[in-house]
Amino acid sequence: MKEIATRPSSANDTGLSDDPVIVGAENIAKVIYGEVEGQREGNIRRIYHAISKRELPTFSLGGRVHARRSTIMRWIEQQESAA
Repeated sequence: MKEIATRPSSANDTGLSDDPVIVGAENIAKVIYGEVEGQREGNIRRIYHAISKRELPTFSLGGRVHARRSTIMRWIEQQESAA
């Protein structure tokens, strides 16, 4: 009998997760803080500060900061349970 190779349901043809990647500090700030009028610049600064202290799970590609949505959501849950 011929074996059929299967792949994890969360992987695409490259073997990478289908989880959306958030590109840019501004977009990461929107996910974490929402879109509060008058807070945009402050929230972006908070993101860069957390990245510089290695408190926020991100990675860089081509000089831009990136994060997986699921990783950010897990990080938020960890912050909630630690509080």
